[in-house]
Amino acid sequence: MTIANPLTVFRGDYRYLRRKQEVACLTSDSVGDPVYIRDTSINGKWRVEKANPEDEAKMPAIGIMIEKSTPTVGVIQVIGPCDIFSGMTPNTSLFVGVSGLVTTPPIIGGSGYSMVQKIGHVVAEDLIWIVGSLDMTKRQS
Repeated sequence: MTIANPLTVFRGDYRYLRRKQEVACLTSDSVGDPVYIRDTSINGKWRVEKANPEDEAKMPAIGIMIEKSTPTVGVIQVIGPCDIFSGMTPNTSLFVGVSGLVTTPPIIGGSGYSMVQKIGHVVAEDLIWIVGSLDMTKRQS
């Protein structure tokens, strides 16, 4: 199928574009951390912090930190293929965990609950697919 107008893009194509966003982060945030929006934007940058499934106020994760240019400025990826990891097991789901990305849903923590959010899927040893979903389930004791 050819596109009659070169400016036309199939609507479905937008779903598969790599989506990145420059953010203001904390010095404690690291590359590979799932992050949530912690406050209103500043200078056009989202203010983010590492997500924590044991604290409902620090969820949902909106993406994964893929780069830090300074201790408080970074780039997150919101959806699509992400190749910053290695040694992963293909065909496994990735969830937001207390220590970062985990392959099993988080267990109930000291708060008496845990927010379960599937953030991606491992498609190759060095490639994950970030699904871009904010859906969560609350697991309680």
